[in-house]
Parts: sequence; structure tokens; C-alpha cells
Amino acid sequence: MARPPKGEKLVENVEGSDEAKRRARVIVETLAGKKRVAEACEELGVSESHFHELRAQFLAGAVAGLEPGRPGRPATPKEISEATVESLKQEITELRIDLQAARIREELAVAMPHVLKPRSGKKTKRRGSSQELFGPKSGT
Repeated sequence: MARPPKGEKLVENVEGSDEAKRRARVIVETLAGKKRVAEACEELGVSESHFHELRAQFLAGAVAGLEPGRPGRPATPKEISEATVESLKQEITELRIDLQAARIREELAVAMPHVLKPRSGKKTKRRGSSQELFGPKSGT
């Protein structure tokens, strides 16, 4: 068994002021053919042209509300604390310094490649021990 249509009574479940709900209910009644435009105008205390404006506004709002949205949940805006902002600013500054240092190292490598080349596997001569250089310690 089908439920009887609620029609204009559905307006009561929508959020809004009592006056807005009353206007919506009367407009729905005219759209459903339960009330003539002249009766609606008299009930709302408006002229026929004003009623047609209200109805057009009502329908435009209804259609706009039914436009397909983006799939999924809307993005939740994240609140960023002052501490986070300061931390990010500091990180940007450090990264800029690191970038500048890398650019300087690159310029040095191009201009003076011998300075930055790693030494070959040859061991350098070590000087002799302190005994060889200065003789035996005195007092022994």
C-alpha cells in the first residue's frame, strides 16, 4: 500500500523562518494545482507579478540546490597554527641557504675541479715519530 503524498506539508520539515515556510507552502500548493494564483496572492498579501517573482525565485533555488556536486566529502579546511607557520618559514629559509650552498659548490667544481676531487688511494708520507724528530725524551 502506497503512502499518501504529503505535498505542501513537506515544507514544514525544511529549515527556515515561519514566513519563508508559509510562502513555500503556498507556492507548492499552486504548483500542485490545489490553489489558484489569485488565492495565493490574497493569502500572501502580494500582487500577482510579485507572486510570479517569488515562484521563479523558489524554483531557481530548488534547481540550484539540485545541481550535481563533486563526488565525495568536501575537503575539510585545516587550521594552521602560528607555530606551524613560523616553523615552515624557518624551513624555507634553511632550504634557501642549502640551495645557495649547493650552487656555490657547483660553481667551485666547475671553476676549480682539482680542489674538490677526492684524493687518490695513495697514502701520504707521515713524518717520523717525535723521538725521530726531537730525540729521546730527557729525564728517562
